[in-house]
Amino acid sequence: MKKKQPQQIPVYRLDRDYLFIHKEGTTESDFGLDNTPELIENGFGLYSSAKVKERIGPLKSEFFRIALCRRGFVQVDCGLETFQHQRNTIHFNFPSQLFSLYNKSDDMFAYYMIFAERFAESLLPLKTMQQQYPFLNHGGVPFFQLTDNEAQEIEDLIFRIDNEIKQRLPGMGQSILLYINLILIAANRSYERQQLAGKVAPQSDNTLVTRYKKLVGQHFITKRHVADYAALLAVTPNHLSRIIREETGKTASSFIEEMLLMEARALLRHTTLSIAEIAYQLDFSDPSYFNKFFKKGTLLTPLRYRNER
Repeated sequence: MKKKQPQQIPVYRLDRDYLFIHKEGTTESDFGLDNTPELIENGFGLYSSAKVKERIGPLKSEFFRIALCRRGFVQVDCGLETFQHQRNTIHFNFPSQLFSLYNKSDDMFAYYMIFAERFAESLLPLKTMQQQYPFLNHGGVPFFQLTDNEAQEIEDLIFRIDNEIKQRLPGMGQSILLYINLILIAANRSYERQQLAGKVAPQSDNTLVTRYKKLVGQHFITKRHVADYAALLAVTPNHLSRIIREETGKTASSFIEEMLLMEARALLRHTTLSIAEIAYQLDFSDPSYFNKFFKKGTLLTPLRYRNER
C-alpha cells in the first residue's frame, strides 16, 4: 500500500490554474483578465473583484499582490495580521505569507494585480523594490488608506494597464511594468505623506516586533521557544519579551501559539489528514497534547472544529 504523503497548506505559483483559486470562474466582464485564465508573459494578471470567491485560503502564494478597494469591505489575513479592505485602501502582499480573504460585503468592489517576481525583475529587481518602497518590505506597513485623489490616480493607472491588455501592442509587458512602477511611486508618496515609515524606523522597537513576527511565521513549527527567536535576532530573551509586551500588549509566546493555531485550523478545514496526523505534522509529541492546546486556544476540540465547517 502506498504510504500516504503528508498534506500541507496549499502553496500556489502563478499559472493559468490560479484563476480558479481566486475566482468562481471566468466572467462576462471585459476588464483585465477577468474572462480568461491567461497570464501576460506567464507572470502577470489584472482583475476586478467580479466573481471573486466568498472565501479564499488559507493559502500561501509565491507571487506579489497589489489590491485597491473602491467600494464595500472585505477582511484579509496576512500571517499574524488582519486588515479590513474598505474604500480607498491599498494592500501589498508578499510571497510565502499565509493569506486568507473572507467576510466580503455584497457591494465590495476592488481591483487587484498579481505578478511573479520573474515578471518584474527586469525593471524592478526584488532588492531594489524593497529598498525603494518600504511597504514591499516585511518591516514596512503593507496596508494603508489613500485619499480620494490618491486612489483616483492609482485607479487611472490601473485603467492604463487594462488598455494595454486590450490593445496587445508590441512592448505590452514592458509598458505594464512601467505602469506598475508608477503605481508604486504614487503609493509611496501617500506612504511618505502619512509618515508611515516613521512607525517602522530602522532599529526601532517596532521593527524588532515586525522581525519577530516574520521569523515566527517562518519557523513556528520547529522553533517553539522565545529564546530561539531571541538568538536569531541577537537580543536577550528578556529584552525581546519586554519589547513585545510593551509594543503589542501580548506575550512573545502568544504569537507562536497564534501561528500554530492558524496552521492547525487550516489543516483541519482544508485537508483530510486525521487529527493525530495533524498533531504530528505540527510537531506535537502526542495527539492529546495537541487536543488540549487547540481547545485552550479556540474553546473547541479539533474534531468539533472540523465538523462545524
